[in-house]
Amino acid sequence: MLRRFSSFLPVVRNACELPALSHGFKAVADVEIDFNNRELLKKYVGIRDHLSREPGTRGKLIEALSEVLSAIKAAPETSDYRRAVEATCQYRLKVCQENESDAAVEEVLDAHLEELIKECREEARLVPHVVGNKPWEVPEDYTVPVVDYQDASAVLEPKK
Repeated sequence: MLRRFSSFLPVVRNACELPALSHGFKAVADVEIDFNNRELLKKYVGIRDHLSREPGTRGKLIEALSEVLSAIKAAPETSDYRRAVEATCQYRLKVCQENESDAAVEEVLDAHLEELIKECREEARLVPHVVGNKPWEVPEDYTVPVVDYQDASAVLEPKK
């Protein structure tokens, strides 16, 4: 049976070959991309394929930021994690409220709205885990281990 199958392979290979394959390929470097056109840039980066653009993206970002802000209230006010998350979310909310267009918000935040929404969803899922583990509760007698710096040449070159 294997002998019969091997005799069949050249027929299949010849039938599947595409003679104009090299003529139809165009390198990405040959494409002129206007980096000021955010929609076209998203197409080439692949954001559209993975995060899907929906109408009202700026509004969805505001909702996601508000969700993170409400979730982070479970952490103590004194924790650095809560302060960092609140500061980031409040800054992004301020940018969203002061700019009417999606492109302006993306320009100021230097990120795609779809990516920011995804980041907010991930942060909202992370907050309960951080709050549950309470990394801010460190025993008073705990000391941080300090490793002395050792020059790489001393390790890599054997002493003579």
